[in-house]
Amino acid sequence: MKKTLLFFVAVGLMTSVLAQKLKTSEVYQAQPRDVSVGLNVVKEIPSFNGPSSIVSARKDVLDVDKITFNSIHNAYGIFSYDQRFLTLQPAADMFTYANRAGGIYGNTGNDLKFKFTLDRGLTWDTAVVPAVPGHNYRYPSMVTYNPTGGTDPHEMFGIYTGPITDGTSWIEQYMGSIKLDGTNNDVTRIPNPPNTFLDHMNIGLYCSPDGYITTASTYLSGTSSAYTYEGFHILNGVFNTADNKVDWDPFFLLEPEVLEDGRTDAPGIAWSPDGSIGYFVSTAIDADAAYNPYGVEWPVVYKSTDHGLTWEKTPAFDFSTIQVLYDSLWPTRADLNVVIPRWYNKWASDRNEQQNGYVVDKWGNLHIFGLLRSTMSLHPDSINYFYTNEPAKIWDVYMTTYGAWNAAYIDTLKSKIIENSSYEVDWDHQLQMSRTPDGSKVFMLWTDTDPMFGTTNIAPDIKGAGLNVDDYYMTPVKNFTAEGDYWGDNFWMRLATDVFYDLGTFTSTLPVTTSIPGATAGDPLIHQYVSGITFEDSEFTILVGTSPKQKQSFSVAPIFPNPVNGTSTITLTLTKTSAVSLSISTILGQQVSTKNYGTLNEGINTLSVDGRGLTSGVYLYTLKVNGESYTNKMMVK
Repeated sequence: MKKTLLFFVAVGLMTSVLAQKLKTSEVYQAQPRDVSVGLNVVKEIPSFNGPSSIVSARKDVLDVDKITFNSIHNAYGIFSYDQRFLTLQPAADMFTYANRAGGIYGNTGNDLKFKFTLDRGLTWDTAVVPAVPGHNYRYPSMVTYNPTGGTDPHEMFGIYTGPITDGTSWIEQYMGSIKLDGTNNDVTRIPNPPNTFLDHMNIGLYCSPDGYITTASTYLSGTSSAYTYEGFHILNGVFNTADNKVDWDPFFLLEPEVLEDGRTDAPGIAWSPDGSIGYFVSTAIDADAAYNPYGVEWPVVYKSTDHGLTWEKTPAFDFSTIQVLYDSLWPTRADLNVVIPRWYNKWASDRNEQQNGYVVDKWGNLHIFGLLRSTMSLHPDSINYFYTNEPAKIWDVYMTTYGAWNAAYIDTLKSKIIENSSYEVDWDHQLQMSRTPDGSKVFMLWTDTDPMFGTTNIAPDIKGAGLNVDDYYMTPVKNFTAEGDYWGDNFWMRLATDVFYDLGTFTSTLPVTTSIPGATAGDPLIHQYVSGITFEDSEFTILVGTSPKQKQSFSVAPIFPNPVNGTSTITLTLTKTSAVSLSISTILGQQVSTKNYGTLNEGINTLSVDGRGLTSGVYLYTLKVNGESYTNKMMVK
């Protein structure tokens, strides 16, 4: 019954889109974004007095409150979503926010400042990293490390990385550490290579519980008017407890083989709770057709199991085979049986998101929280055209334990990003992810504006949802600030990678900050700690996936090529000798073919799938391995 219902829903959607096929006003063309947008230009932001001038706000519907605690020299210090500012130290119940200094809370915009609290924002302590004359700190990533595992913050260390300017150009990278009592400040400065345009060493700075540190930069050579993507500089280090400082390794270059002259977007690094598994992620058009058979922007994912010393590309996966995406997104105009999800970061428009959220759960599986669009056309002359009226849906797309990916629908955005505003420094919906300390629950947080206040994200509310990866139950989406004292007043939201979890009340508290903008992007911002962003375990009530508790005895690389035009293959990796069979059925469940491969040996096996006897359309194929099964979608031309 469910499959039948899904079939008629899909048919209805396809018919609706087909009826609009000849309406050219229903598509728009996107253009590449300039990577240097927002770096240098300062304009005035229009004033916004909040929604209470239109509708009287009720008192804190979800008991959200804010505590002012810090400031920053200007908006350029936090506009990059690659940077990391917030850290938790669960042993001390400590939260840290660290950023470029300046503004009403003191110090200059050339200094760095760690602010930390042991009582959820009621009181704060400070450690300052002073700048060296002529070597001004900019665009930092800053985290904390607890080498003793104790509760005294003054025995902990702040780790910081980023670029240095002499006031005219970018001259160096800095990397360092400081004890949070203000002593033991140790900084290393490395000159930029010749002909460097951008090399800001601040992507996803991370320090593992045992003191291994990783960060990266997007390395662009050339000038602002003519630059070339060279790849990513990776920086690793290890905290030396004998010397109370970090031993930094030399940079090395990670060079994804991608099209469009090597262009990548939305870079990020995420690690498992114990720091043993890490992923380096960006979106790009992969040069290898096995990784991207359609030539559109998909995640390019590298995995490390040695604290970032080496990175291996994860197995290829065809994201168009994820059933829930096929059921929910729009098909191509040329072929209504083809639905191709596209991570929408690369092209400039008011429908863009500049960054995805990334987190790794307890199973070591990567989650990508982002906006996915439908691909309107694969024709080279119109590949960058998109549907104008398609809903802007955001998803958690996650790895599974048997070598594939799945997805969970989270929400539909109601507003567009702020683009080309008079404030100049754009902001999107700030899609971010976090998790419980054990990685059993992951959380998505974002901002969105109620349509009653406009079509752009000018009056952002904080919204969120959680997913339990033990059983794949999700919470309903919660709007934490609507109709409260902070309705529509939640700019520059930031979320820590980990959350506070209370075993007594079974409550996850998400550490969140927002900032009050100045009159212009060049004026100081004031930071506020947000309390009341919580989820209780009892709220996980919506089933969206399958529990990965029991790892299967095999892994599968999905059928390739897909669509099938003749013979395709499935790569099956077995952990033991197994009996293997394959069945193919229509999406309504009618079986059309079976094949018994007999008993196959442990290791990698390549299975041939003959689609020549099948009519064009969409099918489900199911592998059975010693009683376990794997099902995915395939298309036949």
